Amino acid sequence: MTAIRAFALLLLGMALLAPSAGAEPRPALGSVSAVRIANYGAPSVLIEQRDEVRAILEELSRLRQRSWRRGDARLPCYSTLLLMRGKKLLIEYRITRERIAERPGGRGQSAYTLEVNEADLPTIGRRLKEILPAKGCD
Repeated sequence: MTAIRAFALLLLGMALLAPSAGAEPRPALGSVSAVRIANYGAPSVLIEQRDEVRAILEELSRLRQRSWRRGDARLPCYSTLLLMRGKKLLIEYRITRERIAERPGGRGQSAYTLEVNEADLPTIGRRLKEILPAKGCD
């Protein structure tokens, strides 16, 4: 009888903890100190100027207010945007003309995707055009 009671308590505890385990928060953008940006197959550029980093974060913050789909997506020939605090990777964004995917730097965290167009990413799009173009994506 005590084994059954212990098993029932274990199941009850698991049921109470399960909803909170699934509701993981997305990493905050506030602690980002630098952005590393690159087109597919091209060398990256580090952006550390506070006003430029802030403009990129504001753009991403506006996008984060929209309804993202949980889960990763295969993106061919994407550009990369790495949000960093010092030398530590916080969040990786993969960007194409049609979609952006957010992949947190920590293992085991969920990825999110959102359909976008060029008008959604004016600052990031401008920065991607200023650096070396993607290799082999034509």
